[in-house]
Amino acid sequence: MQRALLIDEIIRHIFHFSAEEGLATLNALARCCRTWEDPALDYLWTRLSSIAPLLKLIPGVELVNRMYVSNTFRFSFLEEMKTLTLFQVFQATDPTPDLTRFHFYASRVKHISHQRKVHVHPLILSILRGRLLPSTHPTVMLPSLRSVKLSTSNCDEIHACLSISGALSKLDIDLGFKTRTSNEHIVQYLQDVVKTASGLQHLSVRGSLTGPLMGLVSSMCNIHTLSLRLGPSLTTDALLAISSFSNLSELEIHVGHIAGDDLSAAFAENNTPLFPSLTQLHIRAHTPLLAIILDKIPIDALNALHIEAEETVGVPVAWGPVLRNISTRASNSLRDLTIEHHIEIDEMELDVSSAYTIGPSLGPVKTNTQIPFSDLQTLGSLRHLSKFVLDTTLPPAISDENLTTLIKGWPKLQYLDIGSASPVSQAKSLTFRSLCTLAIRTPKLISLVVAPELKGCDPTTIPVDTPSQHTLTRLTFACAPPSDSVKLAQYLHRLFPMLIEVDGLPEHEEGWSEVRNVMRLSPELLS
Repeated sequence: MQRALLIDEIIRHIFHFSAEEGLATLNALARCCRTWEDPALDYLWTRLSSIAPLLKLIPGVELVNRMYVSNTFRFSFLEEMKTLTLFQVFQATDPTPDLTRFHFYASRVKHISHQRKVHVHPLILSILRGRLLPSTHPTVMLPSLRSVKLSTSNCDEIHACLSISGALSKLDIDLGFKTRTSNEHIVQYLQDVVKTASGLQHLSVRGSLTGPLMGLVSSMCNIHTLSLRLGPSLTTDALLAISSFSNLSELEIHVGHIAGDDLSAAFAENNTPLFPSLTQLHIRAHTPLLAIILDKIPIDALNALHIEAEETVGVPVAWGPVLRNISTRASNSLRDLTIEHHIEIDEMELDVSSAYTIGPSLGPVKTNTQIPFSDLQTLGSLRHLSKFVLDTTLPPAISDENLTTLIKGWPKLQYLDIGSASPVSQAKSLTFRSLCTLAIRTPKLISLVVAPELKGCDPTTIPVDTPSQHTLTRLTFACAPPSDSVKLAQYLHRLFPMLIEVDGLPEHEEGWSEVRNVMRLSPELLS
């Protein structure tokens, strides 16, 4: 054997790629020689999708009628066991089994995801703990555990117990939104996490939180990354507490249920800095609340912002304050901006006239309106923007001239998605000429999603002095292709000679397939 294959760092690097071939490969490698055993077993056990493999390591544990039980009972039938107290059952078993084999493998587990329900008799937990009475200190059985994904539908006390570690840095809990009779084991689990995992940095919680659980989450002030999709169980007080976390750099919250006046009052009474370290924000809320929260973000701190604007009964949509706050608070820092606003078309009363306002919108506008370009153009001051996604049911009415105005301040733009197809006719819309503007104004653009009118597209209409753009490789059209696929292919090749992928809407796949065939199979037609 080559000596290099006996060096731990080298062999672990090799085994890292071997893990992609499946567990069977790692299992075989672990049996090759003693030098390879430990690194191969580390990769073999590093990630588990359930606690079942761990349970099989406990002496005397077997699967009976879909439940893991101990076969060391001195009783003939499981039915007899049901009539006994846990203490009586515990006395009838070996209270101190040899767990050397269990710990040999359990110490290698770094990631566990409780993806399916595993039924375990309560005695198994007592066997692992080596005692019947609960301890005041959490029992750590997986000392190397770094990340846990836990669902209350698939979780009981033993799942929680096998999810504790002082090395835990990432925790994902799905509580669900159904009313439950008890979540005491989850409360106890989070209390144990607070006591044990001082290095926890990433927390994600989905579902309805009770008061005790909300209090525990609000106390985790050292969190760096936090995702809370809690519905109406997220309170104003909890949001205020979270906003003061000194290390919080990434935040995802759904706060559409919180009243803007309540949050403004809470912020006004607060004397501590808000969101002092925040650099990435993903927020779902109605537009007045979006404006209030964005106004509290430290200036030039936000790098990435994802907005999901909600429709709330009695709360009008007002985009002006939201977009102006983005522009003023993050003009020198924002690099990634996504704006989403989706509505039910068959239930709305369309008001497209507001899209053609000449001046900025000064106050609330009607629900179910487009974003006025007069508001949208304020984003032109985001000089470091590299990604912009505008995903709305009613896209703003933008002309070729409007697009020029919008992107002239975005020289670093690499990803642009303004490809929502409008369900209504608009007085202003993009044409194929907008592609010339993009070729000139966005020299670093790599990916583009757009919905221009392509009728009349002809390469001879391109001004002679228009430079070719050599970075765009992917182009998606959210519109129908023109009848002349050859002219469109020639037009695209003239502007974007490095283009590799051209896609369109699925309902027009045949037409876009013809364009791709011309570009790939008939290069002589492109010159």
